[in-house]
Amino acid sequence: MKKQSMFFGVLLVGFGIFFLLNELHMSIAAKIYTWPVLLVLIGAALFTESALSQDHSNLLASYILITLGIHFYVSEQIPFWPTNISMVVFMVAISFLLSARKAKSGFFQGGILLIIAILMMFSDRLKLFLPKVEDGVNYLTTFWPILLLLVGLYLLFFKRK
Repeated sequence: MKKQSMFFGVLLVGFGIFFLLNELHMSIAAKIYTWPVLLVLIGAALFTESALSQDHSNLLASYILITLGIHFYVSEQIPFWPTNISMVVFMVAISFLLSARKAKSGFFQGGILLIIAILMMFSDRLKLFLPKVEDGVNYLTTFWPILLLLVGLYLLFFKRK
């Protein structure tokens, strides 16, 4: 019960500050009164609860919420920030890698997701640099979700500990 009340208390403080800034019509409120900031607040509450209780079970979720919140916030503020789906995969990969430092698991999954994100980001450029294998690259970029599906099914049903 102590962990839940700590998380909920931190969450209420964050929400209170968030909504108070808006009610007081502070100049900063217009910039931060967005749903991505709410993701960051929830992630920060989870991270605080995880750090204070030394329980790393919510660490991955907190990093995912924080990195995705930052990504969506920055994509609204900076015009040249990439907004394609590969950035979401990249942020989840970074979250896995960050949480692997403390949780001692998830490094492999983070590495795989990072490779997938990089391939997704540069798949169009890869076609330009490799004209001889353009058909193979086109096939790969079209049907890569099947590879994810197969690897996921393998991990679910055959690689259990």
